[in-house]
Amino acid sequence: MKILLAIDGSEASIAAVEEAARTPWPEGSVVRIVSAAEAPFPTQEWSAPMPSGSYEEWGRMFVKRSAETTAQAMARFGEIAGARTEARAKTLKGDPRTAILDEAERWGADLIIVGTHGYNALERLWLGSVSRAVASHAKCSVQIVRRRKVQGAARNYGKAMRILLAVDGSEFGDAAVEEIADRLWPPGSEVHVISAIHLPFVPGPEVWALPESYYFKLEKAERERAESVVNRAIARFRECGASRETPLTLTSEVVVGRPAETIIGIAEKWGADLVALGSHGYRGFTRFLLGSVSYAVASHAPCSVEIVRIPMQS
Repeated sequence: MKILLAIDGSEASIAAVEEAARTPWPEGSVVRIVSAAEAPFPTQEWSAPMPSGSYEEWGRMFVKRSAETTAQAMARFGEIAGARTEARAKTLKGDPRTAILDEAERWGADLIIVGTHGYNALERLWLGSVSRAVASHAKCSVQIVRRRKVQGAARNYGKAMRILLAVDGSEFGDAAVEEIADRLWPPGSEVHVISAIHLPFVPGPEVWALPESYYFKLEKAERERAESVVNRAIARFRECGASRETPLTLTSEVVVGRPAETIIGIAEKWGADLVALGSHGYRGFTRFLLGSVSYAVASHAPCSVEIVRIPMQS
């Protein structure tokens, strides 16, 4: 597995390094730690243009700082992961939002990991964070790392994880099941599989409304479908864990409610360390109009979120 870990030296990116280091990646996986060096355009800060030699020196300073950032990240990664996972470093040039995406596509990354600075909804909309750009436009899976508000940085690395897995019966949800089931999570880890039922409408007072039995039957049919999806996911986990020394603790539930709100609420209440779910692959303006569940969860969940994408066929 190829994991592209994007950093910028901030506390948010340190959290991403630590998260990547303690994740049990499949044998033979490679983590590429990258930092993008982008020098601000000088004429935005001074009334007179900066001499070309000075600007070149300034650019070299940013490249040097970026290299130092990746070196520090490599050291921190090694402290936690040891020799378990191979890690390499690379300095990129240009706007981080495009440099990271270009490098991921060029290298053939399976997953991009990036920290989030935790801006609120309005600030995120206007500031256009790197994590938002990567989550919106990456062609591979993306993990947005966020420290839990309560647990913070005091977490003991290598200890049990609580993974909330949201499934919907689609091929995208199935891809998320496969991704999480294949990993060798630390002993004592728990996976809570959920599926949210969102009925299209509720009965109103109008005289022409359908009989109440119709809505009862609709919810019953949706619940049965969701339970089948959840049970299939649980069976897949048991199949993958049959040969493991310490199997995962598996629980599940079907909940009535809007998917994004339901997932975020359960993650908060259950104390999840990671939420995993599939993405239907909408990108750019289309996602903005359609309100992707995966993007809503990545934006507002109290913990890290992994958006699993099915690789696009060329």
